[in-house]
Amino acid sequence: MDICIFMKSCKESLLRLFGDNLLFLGLQGSYARGEAKETSDIDLVAILQKCGKEELLKYRTYIDSLPEKDIICGFIACLDVLRSWDGADRAQLVLDTKPVYKNLAELCPPITQDDIRRAILQGSCAIYHASSHNIRHARNWSVLPELYKSARFTIRMKNYFHTGIYISAFRDLASVVDEGEKTILETNYPNTEDEAFILLEWASDTIKEIGTNCSESLRK
Repeated sequence: MDICIFMKSCKESLLRLFGDNLLFLGLQGSYARGEAKETSDIDLVAILQKCGKEELLKYRTYIDSLPEKDIICGFIACLDVLRSWDGADRAQLVLDTKPVYKNLAELCPPITQDDIRRAILQGSCAIYHASSHNIRHARNWSVLPELYKSARFTIRMKNYFHTGIYISAFRDLASVVDEGEKTILETNYPNTEDEAFILLEWASDTIKEIGTNCSESLRK
């Protein structure tokens, strides 16, 4: 599908539906990165000044009216909720969203290095916990694709933390990270115990690296 045509139509429809209440519309995920496949979801981000029951039902009705309704997902919220969101989660939302209508960063508090650090630490800790449990107990290698996918987002934030350059597309990111992280970025269908251990080792190293930075900041 032509995502540009779809998003233009979406913007026009939501402006008719919400008027000045629509503060931002954007696109996340593989379509925003230019890596979409035929099976890819369309990840919309909509921010409203007011987003209560009435607005959510209007938005739901609009989405349900679209031929693409079964592949549309994403995030909708009111501005006050977004501004009060955890800084680490909000940073990932802002950085990962391609604007279609207005600028999301201008609506939110500035992203700090601590926000980025905590986003990396949260992501790597969750991956470590899930990987360790799976290796010890479940031994279900079918969960590895989702864990590797989560790791890719965390690797992207880690590179941004170190370089100040946000690289959206994973194929481009793979050309600037080390070999271990490149392997994680380029492994499409992990399904073995060895690949589970690769992920666990990466998560462990990242936690120690970023956690040490966090501890040093607290001591200063």
